Amino acid sequence: MTTKAKNRCTVTLKQKYVHIGTYRPTQEIFYEIQKELEPYRILYNKVIKSEKIYTVILKQEDIKMGSYKISSEMFNLLMEKIKPFRSLQEQSKKVRCIETGQIFENVRAASNWVAFVRENYYCDMNLIRQACKGKQKTSYGYHWEFVENTIEVIK
Repeated sequence: MTTKAKNRCTVTLKQKYVHIGTYRPTQEIFYEIQKELEPYRILYNKVIKSEKIYTVILKQEDIKMGSYKISSEMFNLLMEKIKPFRSLQEQSKKVRCIETGQIFENVRAASNWVAFVRENYYCDMNLIRQACKGKQKTSYGYHWEFVENTIEVIK
């Protein structure tokens, strides 16, 4: 068995109960992250009252190695490190905000725009996707739809 086949390191990110993403970094980066996060480790079920706390769950070979509560600043640093290791790649569909008429390359770009406009650290792109599919009327106060053929795209 090669070392690549053995690598089953998983980093899961959550904000409260919302799943942000799952990443599969290399073992070296996984161990770096584990060392950096050790001061944030949750040993007991502590109640942390801040709304901007993220949860990081580290697993190796599907065995939970630890759960960590981190601040938004630490979250941003962690995201830069593991961004290229996203395990679930999404097929891009262009999205239009009906109120503004803006067309975005994909749902992620639309959620980043909403986060910027509403001054949030994170906006759940699944809510925008549900609004595009018609499962809910609006998301973050806007109506959304998927667009097939577009000329102007905002990134």
